[in-house]
Amino acid sequence: MAKGLSQEEIADLIGMSQSNYSRRESGRTNITETEWQRIAKELGVEKEIIFEPEEQNKEKRDEINMLYFNIPDFVMQHIELLKKENKKLKEQLKKLKNL
Repeated sequence: MAKGLSQEEIADLIGMSQSNYSRRESGRTNITETEWQRIAKELGVEKEIIFEPEEQNKEKRDEINMLYFNIPDFVMQHIELLKKENKKLKEQLKKLKNL
């Protein structure tokens, strides 16, 4: 952030997609030694300045995993019902537009 670069810009600089970089930045995926070196090089800093030990990344992953939960079956069933209804309404709208 201090360099004014977006995730997408950094990802491009180090040769990966924005989504892959995002997973690493959030701690959902480990950052390899080579990736740490590339990131540091592109930011113009020493790797040790930005390096986060694996234990810190594990804590981030655990925190992220706690945010996920199971969606109750009745909610999933309602979502499916809404999808079908939405499809039906789209078909009706398409027919009306063709009149």
